[in-house]
Amino acid sequence: MLFSCERIVCDDCNEPNPPLKIASDSAMVAQGNAFAMKLFSVANTQNPNDNNLVLSPLSLNMALAMVWNGANGETKTAIQTAMGMDDYSEESVNEYFKTIREGFMLTDAANTKLALANSIWYRPDFPVKQPFIDLNLQYYNAQVEQLDFCLPNAADILNQWCSNNTNGLIKDMFAPPLDPDLVMLLINALYFKSIWANSMAFDPENTFQTTFHKTPTQQIPVRMMYQKNDFQYYSDDNLQLLTIPYGNGAFTMNFVLPKSDKTFTEMLTALNAPNYWNNCLNSRYLMPSFDVYIPKFKVRYDTDNKLIPILTELGMGIAFDRYAANFSGISNIPTFIGLIKQKTYIDVNEQGTEAAAFTVVGNVNTSLPPMFMANRPFLFVIQEESTGAVLFMGKINNPIYEEE
Repeated sequence: MLFSCERIVCDDCNEPNPPLKIASDSAMVAQGNAFAMKLFSVANTQNPNDNNLVLSPLSLNMALAMVWNGANGETKTAIQTAMGMDDYSEESVNEYFKTIREGFMLTDAANTKLALANSIWYRPDFPVKQPFIDLNLQYYNAQVEQLDFCLPNAADILNQWCSNNTNGLIKDMFAPPLDPDLVMLLINALYFKSIWANSMAFDPENTFQTTFHKTPTQQIPVRMMYQKNDFQYYSDDNLQLLTIPYGNGAFTMNFVLPKSDKTFTEMLTALNAPNYWNNCLNSRYLMPSFDVYIPKFKVRYDTDNKLIPILTELGMGIAFDRYAANFSGISNIPTFIGLIKQKTYIDVNEQGTEAAAFTVVGNVNTSLPPMFMANRPFLFVIQEESTGAVLFMGKINNPIYEEE
C-alpha cells in the first residue's frame, strides 16, 4: 500500500504555501468516494419531505472504522462492505484513515482551520479489551475516557467535548437522560472553515435578492451571490459541475446542478455509476469570464435515527441486531450498535465556508450554458483535491441564510 504526504513543489509555482499532496491507494480512495455517493443516494430516497440534507461521509466512515476494529466474523465483513473498503486488510484501512487524518491537518494551515478528533467513552464497569483501545489510539489518536452514562451531567460532559471540537457549532448532540443500557460511545468530530481562494471571493455588494425554485410550482426568496471569474467547469447530459477552490487550492467546493431536463434523483443515479464522479472531476476545464450565481445558505442537519436504516440498506444490518452482532473484539460481554447519528452544520457566504459534523456510534448491551445559475435544488461536495476524499456533501433545497 502507498501512503504518504508530500509537498507539491514546482519551479513556476508562485504560491507561498502550495497544497500538500496526500498520496494513497487510488482504488481505496475510489471506494471511499463510492461509499459517499451510495450513502447520500440512500439518504436522499429516505428524505420524503425533500428538505435540505447535509452529511459528512468522512466523519461517518471514520467512526465506523473505529467500531469496525472491535467487530469479528460476519459483523466485521458487513461493516467493511458498507464502508466501501472490501478486500483490504485491517492494517491498510486503519493506515488509510490515519494518513487522511494527519495529512489534512497540514494541507493549508494558513487559510483553513480543520480538525478531525476522535474519542471513545465507556462505562467504568464495562470491561474493554486493551487491543481495541490500542488500535484506536495508534491510528485515530482517540481520546479514551470512562464515563458513567447514568450521571445527571453525562450528556453535558459529552456535549462540551463536541462543542470544543467544532468551535462551538455543535453543542447539543446529546439530550439527557442518556440510555441507561449504553456501555460505549465512539465519536468522530470534523470541523472545517476556510476562505475562498484569492480573487474567488464574492463581493457582498453584488449579492441580491431573487427567486429560488424549490419545485416547478414552489418558489422562495434567496440572497444570491454573483461573480464573473475563471472557473473549473464540467458539463454533460446529466449535470453541470462548478468548482471553487479554498485557500491554496488544497480543498474545493463543487456545486453540481442537474441539467434542466433532469431531476435531482436522476442526477444522483448517474453519479452512482462506477467512476462517473471521478471522470467528471478529471474532465473539468477552465471557463474564462464565467457568470456564476450561488445562493448564500446556512444549514443545520440532524440525522436523528435515520442512519441505522440507511446503513442497513448498505449491508451492515447485522451490526444492529442484538442477537447476531459480534463485537467480541471490544468486550466479551455481547453488544450491538443501538445508536448511530450525525449532526452537521454548514455556512456558505461571500468570504468562504464554515462546516462541522459529529458522528456518534453507540454500543448497547446485547450543452454549454451561458452561466452557472444555482436557482433550483443542487448538490454540493467539499473535498480534498489530491485524494478526492469527501468531507461534506449535501442537497440544498431551501437555501435560507439567517444571521446568528
